[in-house]
Amino acid sequence: MYINMYDDQEDTVTRFVGFVGNHRWDLAITQTNHFYGKSLVTNIQSGRSAILDKEDLEEDKLHILAAQFGLNDEEETEELAEFLLGNLPK
Repeated sequence: MYINMYDDQEDTVTRFVGFVGNHRWDLAITQTNHFYGKSLVTNIQSGRSAILDKEDLEEDKLHILAAQFGLNDEEETEELAEFLLGNLPK
């Protein structure tokens, strides 16, 4: 037995972007109203996702970003955060 918590359907905007810095990234950034203005960011290579806005990318929170995407390298985490800071809508 299960309890249905929500079952919503909406139109979304998804941006697919691939770039190379010191690492290669293939991301899908989905804007939706479902997450209170945050975006659903998916690393297409690993399949890992996180619900993020620019406040989630502050320096003291980068350890959370690293955990969400399974990143062990501080440089890699900073590279992802820098890209997202310039590319998330809020």
